[in-house]
Amino acid sequence: MQSDLREKLISDYGKLSPQMQKAARYILDHPSDVALRSMRALARAADVPPSTITRLMSAIGVETWREFRDHYQSRLLDQPESYAQRARETQRTDQDVNRDEHLLESICRTEIDNISAAYSPELVARMIDACAMIEDARHVFIVGKGAAYPAAVQFAYAYRLFRDNGVLVDGHSGTFGDQLRGIGRRDVLIAVGAKPYIRDTIRAVEFACNQHCPVIALTDSDVSPIAVNALCKLVVRDTSQSFFQSFTAALSVMQALVALLVARGDQKALQRIAAAEEQLAVFDTYFED
Repeated sequence: MQSDLREKLISDYGKLSPQMQKAARYILDHPSDVALRSMRALARAADVPPSTITRLMSAIGVETWREFRDHYQSRLLDQPESYAQRARETQRTDQDVNRDEHLLESICRTEIDNISAAYSPELVARMIDACAMIEDARHVFIVGKGAAYPAAVQFAYAYRLFRDNGVLVDGHSGTFGDQLRGIGRRDVLIAVGAKPYIRDTIRAVEFACNQHCPVIALTDSDVSPIAVNALCKLVVRDTSQSFFQSFTAALSVMQALVALLVARGDQKALQRIAAAEEQLAVFDTYFED
């Protein structure tokens, strides 16, 4: 039933009022809060009136708060015992003389939790599906702007070491639209982004969908604007102890996709990697002591 509730929130998201969308997104992004908080506390955290939570439950066919909360409590019990405790510890603010060390320790735990969550059984299955889509594609377009750019660049660079059909859509010299020319149903667009979302990334996803091109979205929510119409959603955490969101999990997933593609590849992939290394050597790319 828990999975059904989550899927119902996602499938009905576009039909909800803006206030209910706000509540639904918070619940999708913070499912443990439903299990651990009262309805009023959840509403405050989501920045909506309690009546919005009530209307949202009714919209997805749940009659009472207790029924709604019980489903999420069952989900929380299925998680590793230390997970909730670690999450609480990362929110702790230490005021003693060792606060810098404690902050760094907290950052480390948070990043480890972000990566661990990205390799859940559900996400692993989706990564394997994403690899199959990439392997069958005529061209693989990769877009990620702003803070998501390093993850997009890393995938594009590594991918081109063993495949020659990758296109990094970076828009240098005003060529953003040009780089998407010809995209269609035989291609794949990999879009990376988290809130606050970059308009160019959203436009690229919308254009790809209009051209019937399948989209793989690596993002922070099932209902983010780059995930709503994606064929494959890789939703990772961007929790951070800093003022800036973390892209550690997103970068890890992009690296994992490259590793999977190479592992699933044939001898030709290995030959192309060897040829790429030879070319780099010709240009004396790397310093050698």
